[in-house]
Amino acid sequence: MKNKKNLQPFVSVVMPVYNAGDFLVEAIESILKQTYKNFEFIIVDDASTDNSWKILKKYRKKDKRIRIYKIEENVGVSQTVKFAIEKSNGNFLARMDADDIAHPQRLEKEVNYLLKNSQTVAVGTQCLLINKDGKTIGKKIFPTKFEDIYRYIFTFIPVQQPTLMINKTKLPKDFEYYYDSMDTAEEMELLFKLFQYGKVENINEKLHYYRLHDKNTSLINLKKTFLLTLLSRIKAIFKYKYSPTLSGFLFTLAQSVLILLLPSQWILFLYKKIRKMGKSKELIKKKIYPVLRIAFRLFLIFFK
Repeated sequence: MKNKKNLQPFVSVVMPVYNAGDFLVEAIESILKQTYKNFEFIIVDDASTDNSWKILKKYRKKDKRIRIYKIEENVGVSQTVKFAIEKSNGNFLARMDADDIAHPQRLEKEVNYLLKNSQTVAVGTQCLLINKDGKTIGKKIFPTKFEDIYRYIFTFIPVQQPTLMINKTKLPKDFEYYYDSMDTAEEMELLFKLFQYGKVENINEKLHYYRLHDKNTSLINLKKTFLLTLLSRIKAIFKYKYSPTLSGFLFTLAQSVLILLLPSQWILFLYKKIRKMGKSKELIKKKIYPVLRIAFRLFLIFFK
């Protein structure tokens, strides 16, 4: 009789690490305590200068599912994750970030969702926001249906990358997950590419704890992150034949104006406030659109 574990899809959990020593133990433990057991855990240290590598070596000895690698020169998130994926063996690929915490049932529920929904190539989840001490400070609510995710991608990023699980069997073997030049906005490009091979959806459960702290990669240079995100959206129109809605296009235009006009510290303040409120259709209409309309009017006045 076959082992039940061998009948389950083999999942490769990939996690890039860069100076995440303060949160790394919690991230690793959250994966090891998953109710779904048939996985490998590939962790790549991107030339950390803190105690991250020491922690990884300790855990490699504790659990045989963990495989660790170290890159000698810092190359950024995109290349680090690409390296991890190249080392992976699973048919299902799950992303994880070294400063976050996964709900114990995350992998199990995502595997079951992909097995039950044959047209879905990738699935994410809802998130709770936590601070550096692990205290819940908010939530991130994402659309669940593909139609809404496809529509809103010109307004905000509709899937949280470290919650994403991908069914690799639906992708070509030479599929390029990330481009090296898209660090801090690599998830936007990936979503547009995944749209070509099936639906991308979200489970309507909070299965991930997303940590906000001063060293978040995307927060270090918000203007650069936004400009790369904008570039991905523009490229998607021409390369991936994406057709944005008029409201989505105008939102991106107004957002661009806001980023150009405001100082970086103001952008960071607004960014954190919006994240803590959560992302939903109602929030965009009631809270964000009015601010962006004002910014666009200021832009027109300034350049008149």
